[in-house]
Amino acid sequence: MTSIFIQTLFKYQIFMIYNNNQSSYFCNFGHLFIQNMILRTFIILLLTIPIKSNAMAFLNSLKACIFSEMKIKLTLDGEPAHGAKVIRSVNWKEEMVDTFTTDESGNVLLPAMYAASVTQIMPIEFVSSQVIQVEYNDKSYKIWVYAKRDPSENSEMNGKPFILTCELTQEPKLERAFDSIVKTSCRWE
Repeated sequence: MTSIFIQTLFKYQIFMIYNNNQSSYFCNFGHLFIQNMILRTFIILLLTIPIKSNAMAFLNSLKACIFSEMKIKLTLDGEPAHGAKVIRSVNWKEEMVDTFTTDESGNVLLPAMYAASVTQIMPIEFVSSQVIQVEYNDKSYKIWVYAKRDPSENSEMNGKPFILTCELTQEPKLERAFDSIVKTSCRWE
């Protein structure tokens, strides 16, 4: 669908260039200026619309990783927290929330999240706020609060994947890590 749209857009631009060359003698510059501005505005708006899925953005050079993949092992008093509800909240342009459940060993995989972005090609500050909350045995635990400041995947761990171990009874602590401050009760490898 996207490739058809881009091909159509490209053909329209070629048509406009051809028409401009053929009728340059009688050209209405105001009309062409407005058409080109509308087209450019539409393209910019299209590129800044967030993609609400875990799939890659339609243009690799314009994708931002707003949440790197995390493998988490949850324990409560040293025992696996099986069946725990893990709620991930990511806020970049708008809030996105999804929910996961741990397996029998207390493990859960949070897949990476991507969104279309111009931060890769324009000098714009990137900040994606992240919160991970766990609900287990009628209690709620906030195990991760962080502001991701680089749109690259796994930029927090210098390209290495996130593997966390979190003890739910441990109080979250503020730590200076990953070029930012993180409040967490987790340990990483």
